[in-house]
Amino acid sequence: MSAAIVPLEDGWEKIRNEGIKVLEDFLDTGRIRSTVPQNPDPKRPPTVFSKSNYATLYTTVYNMCTQRAPNNWSEQLYRRYGEAMSDYVARQVLPALQGQTDIPLLKELLKRWSNHKIYVKWMDRFFTYLDRYYVKLQSVESLHSRGYSIFNQLVFDECKRDTRNALLKVINQERQGEHIDQDLVKGIIQMFIDLGLGNTNVYNSEFEEAFLPATSDYFVRQASGWLMEDSFPEYLRKAEAAMHAEEQRVTNYLHRSTQPRLKHVVIQALLAQPQSQLLEKETAVVYLLENDKREDLARMHRIFSLVDNGLQPIAQTFRQYVTDRGNKIVDERVEQAKTMASKSEALGDPSFIQTLLDLHDRFKGIVLECFAQDSLFQKSLKEAFEVFINRDIGKYSFAALMSSFCDRILKKSGERLSDNQVEELLTKMVELFSFLSDKDLFAEIYRNQLSKRLLYETSASEDAEKSMIAKLKMKCGAQFTSKLEGMINDLSLAGDLIKEFREHCDHLDEGRSALGGIDFSVTVLTTGFWPSYQVQDANLHPQMQKAIQVFHNFYNMRTQHRRLQWIHSLGQASIQGKLNNRRHDLIVNSYQALILLLFTKDESHDLAFIQNATGLDQQLTKKLMMTLTISKYKILTKSGGDTKAIEDDATFTPNDSFQCPHRKIKIPPPTTEETHNKERVEEDRSIAIEAAIVRIMKMRRTLSHQQLVTEVLTQLSTFKPNPKLIKQRIEHLIDREYLERDPNQASTYRYLA
Repeated sequence: MSAAIVPLEDGWEKIRNEGIKVLEDFLDTGRIRSTVPQNPDPKRPPTVFSKSNYATLYTTVYNMCTQRAPNNWSEQLYRRYGEAMSDYVARQVLPALQGQTDIPLLKELLKRWSNHKIYVKWMDRFFTYLDRYYVKLQSVESLHSRGYSIFNQLVFDECKRDTRNALLKVINQERQGEHIDQDLVKGIIQMFIDLGLGNTNVYNSEFEEAFLPATSDYFVRQASGWLMEDSFPEYLRKAEAAMHAEEQRVTNYLHRSTQPRLKHVVIQALLAQPQSQLLEKETAVVYLLENDKREDLARMHRIFSLVDNGLQPIAQTFRQYVTDRGNKIVDERVEQAKTMASKSEALGDPSFIQTLLDLHDRFKGIVLECFAQDSLFQKSLKEAFEVFINRDIGKYSFAALMSSFCDRILKKSGERLSDNQVEELLTKMVELFSFLSDKDLFAEIYRNQLSKRLLYETSASEDAEKSMIAKLKMKCGAQFTSKLEGMINDLSLAGDLIKEFREHCDHLDEGRSALGGIDFSVTVLTTGFWPSYQVQDANLHPQMQKAIQVFHNFYNMRTQHRRLQWIHSLGQASIQGKLNNRRHDLIVNSYQALILLLFTKDESHDLAFIQNATGLDQQLTKKLMMTLTISKYKILTKSGGDTKAIEDDATFTPNDSFQCPHRKIKIPPPTTEETHNKERVEEDRSIAIEAAIVRIMKMRRTLSHQQLVTEVLTQLSTFKPNPKLIKQRIEHLIDREYLERDPNQASTYRYLA
């Protein structure tokens, strides 16, 4: 037995009366039939239809869609679904919105849209079977999309302009500090998104395309006012607050896709366009640096990093400011140097280098704390320091001052600092050193001063010495510090050697008396590591000669391939003397000892006798005699009235009126010429340039002059040669037939294998 046919009009009448009218009545009045049971939870939405109501309506639609043709009413139901919804919109929704603007419009529109979504939801449920089969088979718009399209075409198209204007007005009110109903705005924005049916086309075209230019106009006006009224830091505070507010706006009620475009618009209006005017303000970058406004500096970096190339002009200003500060310090030093009479005064004053360390410390801190270690600002800081650290400051170069500063820290007689303070100062010193062009000159001076600390045992800490060398090695490479490491290693080996020598002496037939009755030790150094010293033979005391011969014999037994050369100027002797009936232990160098040993009794000797007896030249003899007669400790007295020089005919006698409370007296040796002379450094540089040229040409075979000069400058890290010097070395290599000029192009060189 087959089911009864449902005529179209009868079925539709039932759907309209029991479903559509009930639904429309609920939307208009909020009334629900008393027969429909409700959920006890008040937070849940009200139930408009009971399960039985819904089942009846669903079944009616099902039957009407499953009847055989010509009684299959699927097409007619699909059409009437849209007609019913359109009719309700025309009757109830459009009149309610007529004449509304601003907030009332938004509220009414949101209410009507919320109702429409309920309408679509229940209609979708009633017509589920139609949606499931007819829509798919006929490839027509789904019922849900059809319902949203009806609202879009009939309602939204009518009021979208007013809605958009109302939204922009409300958002501007919030920007000006007024309180707004964010839920209302969020609901309307969500309507724009929902009407896009799965994409943001409607939202983008009908809202965002107007919102972004309006935002730009608003903030351009704001920027103009702030520029007139506010200081640079205050402007940045307002700009940052505005950007945060716009980000929060996206979070609160806009679509997340707006965020990058909105951010770009705000940045352009508040920062990119007025940047040049901002940076010209009196309270801009220089003011912030001058007054150490670190919070404002950090904000400036944070904000302008959002602008394309926004940090470039700031970095240039920063570089110029640091350069000016450094130049001012250097200028003051140059003026001071004119009044400094002695070398010790010029090199011994640490205040200049300490001021530069403090300057670097301060700006490094700003780059770290305020500029987030931005490589652009690190580069600016480096370039600024390189400008004034490599200036000509007179007789004593930056290399000499830096090395002397390190010498002061590492010496026993220097400042009393804890190990941590020494380590911290050395670290800062190496950072400052890294800006120096004449690194090779620094290495020479430092090596000379290190040798004195090691040989005269005035180094405060071996660990500190090794730490400094390790820092230099990290900065400049192993080749740079190889000689310094060799010097430290030499002294360690020398200690082991002297132990072996003493054991050797203990096994001799004469024992230690073979050394002539003196306590004798030798420090053997490797010539290549240490500075070059002037060697001058002398007529040694017989006991000294005997001890030296014993060591020669011992050393020759150990190796046949090394030759000993004695540097007596670096030797040290302890001589017991009795002056003014008081005993003293005099610590002197070997030459001073030879002179003092001539005065074993109360006797007088002239300069010629002393010179002849010691075998030293007159110039050195006079220098030695000055240390014993004119300097602080006047062990001998001299004839003649000149208190600052030794006359050729002067005679010397032991000073019977000598007075000193100390038993042990260390008499400084005469000052020697520095081993780090400019000529030697220039010679080393010439060799380094030629080696670099040959290395490059051997690999490249053919190069233009400019390319070769550029590559040489890149390879030489310990100094920056003048291009003219490079050209001279190229000419020299051409003369020696390492290179040749290209016969067709004079500015191109070829390598000759």
